[in-house]
Amino acid sequence: MLRMDKITTGISYGASGGSALFWLKQLLDGFSPEQWAAFGVLGSLLFGLLTFLTNLYFKVKEDRRKASRGE
Repeated sequence: MLRMDKITTGISYGASGGSALFWLKQLLDGFSPEQWAAFGVLGSLLFGLLTFLTNLYFKVKEDRRKASRGE
């Protein structure tokens, strides 16, 4: 037999998920394909910049470690 708290939890999660999907659909429909392409280009440039900065950080850290050891 199902307990009432299990039923209400399932209904609550279902309603929350449905609401989130509706919100996501409204968000996706609000932009044209050209705007999504621009978001993709800007996002990839940002991701590339973050990758470069992360690599630079670890290279500087490695160089400092080598300098402190006298290599």
